[in-house]
Amino acid sequence: MKLRSYILLFLLCNLSLLSQAQDIGTTFRVGLNSSRILGPSEKGADGSDLENFTTYTGFHVAGGVVFKLLDHYGFKAEIMYSQKGSRYSYEGPSTYIFTTTRSDEYATAIGTRTISQRIINSYIELPVTGYMKYGKFELNAGVSIAVLAGTGAVGDIAFSGTSALNNEPVEFASLINHNYRRDNLEFTANILSFQEEFFKELTVDGIQAILLTEETAYAQWTDIGFNGVFARPEVELDEKLYRGLDFTLNAGVSYYISQGLFFGFTASYGLRDVSNPYFEYSYSESEGLNRVERSDKDNNFVLMGSVGFSF
Repeated sequence: MKLRSYILLFLLCNLSLLSQAQDIGTTFRVGLNSSRILGPSEKGADGSDLENFTTYTGFHVAGGVVFKLLDHYGFKAEIMYSQKGSRYSYEGPSTYIFTTTRSDEYATAIGTRTISQRIINSYIELPVTGYMKYGKFELNAGVSIAVLAGTGAVGDIAFSGTSALNNEPVEFASLINHNYRRDNLEFTANILSFQEEFFKELTVDGIQAILLTEETAYAQWTDIGFNGVFARPEVELDEKLYRGLDFTLNAGVSYYISQGLFFGFTASYGLRDVSNPYFEYSYSESEGLNRVERSDKDNNFVLMGSVGFSF
């Protein structure tokens, strides 16, 4: 209901601007995105960064209408598909809690965790941008509402350490294949119904733990992880990691090669925390079976280079 209200308000603002337009044209652009998620890094005991967010290269395509209020002033209303995200890595000390086991018990291990993944979030955006032209240059700034259309991550995870009780060696590696919208909790019975090549077993302090060869998005929130000591009564099972709505501020400059053909650069900053705090926890710290929460604020930041036309 709240999402519908935001979109309705956004459309009403556009209609009020439309009523003032003297002339209407069209615009189209396509280009590359250099994006990253801006957020704090988890720190090691010596103060060094254990996490690292770097840029991910995606693309965007947009089309819309130009409302010319005066010869050199006006605004554009577009619909845009845009890929955002980040390359993410973690390397450092970690406690790994095995919640998916044949005996419905739990096991823990202490060691080093290494994660390398590429986060890809795709949005359908509705940007509204005011512009001013100075010769062949055009300055623009505006806002947009962005609805999450797809979200996932690919990469790999490895862990090497010893079991918490008997100090037995524990080591494994898995691929990461996350779909944060479609993936659900993976319970023991579900995993054991898969073909054998899709899961593996290892013994941790005498307990037979089960791991997927390709880790799904919510593999760490299964069995005990959601129905036992980690559970939060206010969190429903349909919660997802990345939120479905974002608002952005946009500013850029374009250069017109000819009357209609241009290339331009735009910076876009997301105003909302794009991640759900429930799924943010420390990899390096734990309190027994209780994860240490990290309610970080993570924002989208994108630099876009475009080629397009406007008439």
